[in-house]
Amino acid sequence: LGAWWSYAVLGWGGYWAWDPVENASFLPWLTATAYLHSVMVQDRRGMLRVWNLSLLLATFSLTILGTFLTRSGVLDSVHAFTESAIGPALIGFFALIVVTAVGLIAWRGDRLRAPGSVDSPVSRGGAFLANNLLFAAFAFVVLLGTVFPLIAEALNGERLSVGGPYFDRMTAPIGFTLLFLMAVAPALPWRKASGEMLRHRLLWPAWAGTLTIVVLVLAGRRGLAPLLAFGLGAFAAAAALRQLVLSTRRQGARGFVGRANGGMVVHLGVVLIAVAFAASHAYGHRQEFRLVPGQSAYLAGHHVTYLGAQTVHHPNKTSVVARVRVDGGRVYAPALHQFPFASQAIGSPSVRTTPLGDVYLTLVAPPSRTGGAAVIGVNVQPLVMWLWIGGALIAVGTLLAAFPGRRRLPTEPASAPIGREEPGPEPEEIVPVGVPV
Repeated sequence: LGAWWSYAVLGWGGYWAWDPVENASFLPWLTATAYLHSVMVQDRRGMLRVWNLSLLLATFSLTILGTFLTRSGVLDSVHAFTESAIGPALIGFFALIVVTAVGLIAWRGDRLRAPGSVDSPVSRGGAFLANNLLFAAFAFVVLLGTVFPLIAEALNGERLSVGGPYFDRMTAPIGFTLLFLMAVAPALPWRKASGEMLRHRLLWPAWAGTLTIVVLVLAGRRGLAPLLAFGLGAFAAAAALRQLVLSTRRQGARGFVGRANGGMVVHLGVVLIAVAFAASHAYGHRQEFRLVPGQSAYLAGHHVTYLGAQTVHHPNKTSVVARVRVDGGRVYAPALHQFPFASQAIGSPSVRTTPLGDVYLTLVAPPSRTGGAAVIGVNVQPLVMWLWIGGALIAVGTLLAAFPGRRRLPTEPASAPIGREEPGPEPEEIVPVGVPV
C-alpha cells in the first residue's frame, strides 16, 4: 500500500527507493517470513526452537526500531515525521527489549534445544535452513544500510546517506537465490531427494524458466539481472502452479485452502512482484520534453501530444492542469498545485495503465503564458500493474493459509523430533502441513 501511495500520489515516478522508512517497514517482514518457514522445521523435526524464538523477538524489536526511525526525525525521509520528543523513549524501549531478549535466550536457551536434525541438504528441511540464512542475510544488509548514517554521524559527526545502488547490489544475489529455493523447496521431501524425484517434479518448471529467458532474448531484451529475475520467476511460478494443480485434483476447490496451498498463492504473488520490479527498473525509460500546444514527443514506442494547460482556482489552492494525449487515445491531466503557505508547488501525476506497462506523466514546469511551452515528464514503466496484482495475491494467499486445510494427524507432539525410522508422507502423496510462504 505504501508503494502504491508513493507511485500514485508523490509524482516522482517510482514506488520503492530504499528510503529509511520503507526499509524500516520491510525489516520485520523479512524476519517474520523467515519464521513462517523455520517453524515448519520445528513442527516436523523438533529443531530450531531457539532460532524461532529469536526470529519472533527480532520481528518485534525491528517493529519498535522502525517506529523510532519514523517518529524521531533522525533520518531524512519523505515518509518520516519531524523531530519528536517520543524518540528517546522509543529507542530506550528498543534497547530494553533487545537486552532482555538476548539475556533470557542466553540464560534459558539450553532448555529449548532438541536433538532433531536435518537428514540431508537436498531435503525440504535443508532448503528451509538455507532459506532462513538468506532471509537473515537480507535483513542484515538492509538494516546496515538503513542505520549506517546514524552510526557514522555518531562517530565522526558526518551526515551520510546510503542510496539505492548499495541495496540493489547487495540484495539482488540474495533475492535470486530465494527465488530458486522458492521453486525447489516445495518439491523436496523431508528426507534426501533422489535425482529421479527431482527430475520428475522440477522438469517442466525448469523448462518454463528456460523458455522464458530464450523468448526474452529473442525479443531483444538484455541484461543479466532482469533475465535471471524472469527466468527464476517463471521457474518458481510453474513450481507453485504444479503444487496447486496437484492439490486441486485431490481436493477440488479446497486445494487452494490451508497453510500449504495458501503459501503457494503467496509464492505466485511474490514472483509477480519480483518480475515487475526487475522489469520496471531494467527496461523503464524516463525523459522530460519541452512542448508547445499541439507538439508531440516519442519515448519507448509511445506517442505523447501536449494539448495545452489551464489554471483552476480552488478555495485552498491554485492548480495548473496540463492536458496530454497518449498514443492518440485518452487525454490525461498531470497537474501542479500551489497552496497559499507553501513555497513550492506540489505535483500530481496522471498514469495510463495497461498490463504491459504504464505511461506516467507529470507536469514538471507549467507554461509561463497562455499558449506557451510546458515541460512534461514522461516515464514508461513496464509491468507495474503486476506489482499491485502480486500484492493482492499475497493478501489472498495469506487469508487462504489462515483457514484449516487437510492435515496429517500427528502421532507425536508437534514440537517433538520425528525418528529417522518413520517413513513420513511425500509431497506428492498428501498436502504437507507447510510449504514456504
